[in-house]
Amino acid sequence: MRKKLVFKIAEADPHALSMSRLLEYLAELATVLGSRDSVHFLRVEEGSAPCVMEVDSDEEPFVISRVQDVASGMGTQEAQQAYKKLIQFLRDDEYSAELKTETGNVILDFPLTVEEEAQAYGPFWQDGTLEGRLMKIGGMDETIPVHLLYEGTHYVCNASIEMARRLGHHLLQKPIRVHGKGQWYRNVSGRWELHWFNISDFEELDDSSLPDVVSHLRAIPGNELTSLSDPLEEMRKIRHGE
Repeated sequence: MRKKLVFKIAEADPHALSMSRLLEYLAELATVLGSRDSVHFLRVEEGSAPCVMEVDSDEEPFVISRVQDVASGMGTQEAQQAYKKLIQFLRDDEYSAELKTETGNVILDFPLTVEEEAQAYGPFWQDGTLEGRLMKIGGMDETIPVHLLYEGTHYVCNASIEMARRLGHHLLQKPIRVHGKGQWYRNVSGRWELHWFNISDFEELDDSSLPDVVSHLRAIPGNELTSLSDPLEEMRKIRHGE
């Protein structure tokens, strides 16, 4: 199964944008995305020149991670150079653009006006939690890369060898919540992006649907759910402290 990515040039008209110029954009974008054998160009749709691509599903998290690295001022020198060329092309043509997943998540944004002095800021470290399904654990160093996927967003985490052993039992299983400290950057567009997360602990999450949870709660003797007119609203109030 393949996932779609869309590179949309907002002010461009596919009937006016020349093939040679479009190829210049796509050549630099291919370098930013990487995984050249796993990314496939499909078509240019009507409207603001949306370029539709497909990515092999097992490569999608790594493509997204590479793009996020580039937007944070990280990544390979080759990818950074291609990213800067894309920005220059858009400035020259007075276009804005964005790269989105098929679910609508924007993973790379090029505003119409970018200040010359704009730059990435960071890193900044902050305690927090992340949730997602554990997709991959791997590495040869004393700290092990851990990859979480949550609704199309790919998180790169870092774990000790002992923590990686504990996490291994949850690979491709129920979603988990990891606790630790994250490394944040503010990219050239002013957006805060997580680049790295050091895991100190984790817990397995229940992936039951909300109706199933409510059904189980209703079955508990002596609970008040059966007398509530809107139990879901009451649960929302409890969750948000209302």
